[in-house]
Amino acid sequence: MVKCCSAIGCASRCLPNSKLKGLTFHVFPTDENIKRKWVLAMKRLDVNAAGIWEPKKGDVLCSRHFKKTDFDRSAPNIKLKPGVIPSIFDSPYHLQEKREKLHYRKNFTIKTLPVTNHNHQVGAPSYTEEFQSQFIFEHSYSVMDSPKKLKHKLDHVICELENTKESLRNVLDREKHFQNSLRKTIRELKEECLISQETANRLDAFCWECPESMK
Repeated sequence: MVKCCSAIGCASRCLPNSKLKGLTFHVFPTDENIKRKWVLAMKRLDVNAAGIWEPKKGDVLCSRHFKKTDFDRSAPNIKLKPGVIPSIFDSPYHLQEKREKLHYRKNFTIKTLPVTNHNHQVGAPSYTEEFQSQFIFEHSYSVMDSPKKLKHKLDHVICELENTKESLRNVLDREKHFQNSLRKTIRELKEECLISQETANRLDAFCWECPESMK
């Protein structure tokens, strides 16, 4: 299964050529204190759980959310320096505008988020209140486009697909015409005894039948 960046609005996917493009993916820290700081930096809420989004095992963030100085490049495999916190997150205007239009429940409350700080337990509200106005709900990207825009995009993709199919059919038709002309020429040369049977067999090797699935 292809891993995707957990940041809202980020479309980065962990593909075989990702490293060639300078894109790396990093799992959330095992240190609970550092992991909480990552989560708070993301400003992402889980609307289904009515609280702050919690990363699951295998969730990752891509390198686009870290500064260049956050990486240790001394080894072949690029890794993050200990204790670094992601700090680069985009909040597009259109996403902010959509978020402002969301209707919150009157008694909506965020679940507590205990964070250990210098061996003292700090209540979640002191942290969440600072970021609450900036949090982005999980799956808020699903309302970025209206159904009309999505339908328009779908129609465009379908149109492109049909054009591609038509182009493929034209290529196959030209290839079929070429193959028929080649067979005819080989047959005529053989009938006129201008080529041997062995030569005719070799030329026949250049002829092929178009698979039914491609017609």
